[in-house]
Amino acid sequence: MYTIKDLKNKFNISRSTILYYDKQGLLSPTKRSSNNYRLYDEKKVDRLSKIVMYREAGISLNKIKELLDIKNTEVSNILKNRLNQVQLQIKQLKIQEKLVLEILTKEVIINENHSFTNRTWTEMLLNLGYKEEDLLTWHRDFESNSPKKHYKFLKSLGMDDNDIKNLLEKIRK
Repeated sequence: MYTIKDLKNKFNISRSTILYYDKQGLLSPTKRSSNNYRLYDEKKVDRLSKIVMYREAGISLNKIKELLDIKNTEVSNILKNRLNQVQLQIKQLKIQEKLVLEILTKEVIINENHSFTNRTWTEMLLNLGYKEEDLLTWHRDFESNSPKKHYKFLKSLGMDDNDIKNLLEKIRK
């Protein structure tokens, strides 16, 4: 049998969280000890493990309660719906990321007092998850849509004409 302290340490959650789950009907103790401590058996520990996992996946407590009380096929449907929501959020964030990057690019072209260099710009894009090929594609698209603005952008990052020439040769391959 496990006490609240055991569960708290095992799952790295607070005592108040465990008590809240009890109050919400998600996790009741198996029994009470002689000194009135709440005690939980392995079945309850497994249930708490699922609760913690579902919370980490961003599923609401109401949905978790449903998930714990229904059949596996319905669980799969709820999880598929959550996955679809997450994928939609990622898609929306990617659109926002692209828009912010476009605005930032324009700002770098217009404002000569920016803090970007070629290195810091590249590092920023790599940290956003862009790969080397993505960067080349980005430059290729920028160059084909607006060569003058692309040149001005590269110059504003501190690139000299030789570096720009090398980059343009690389993206034309």
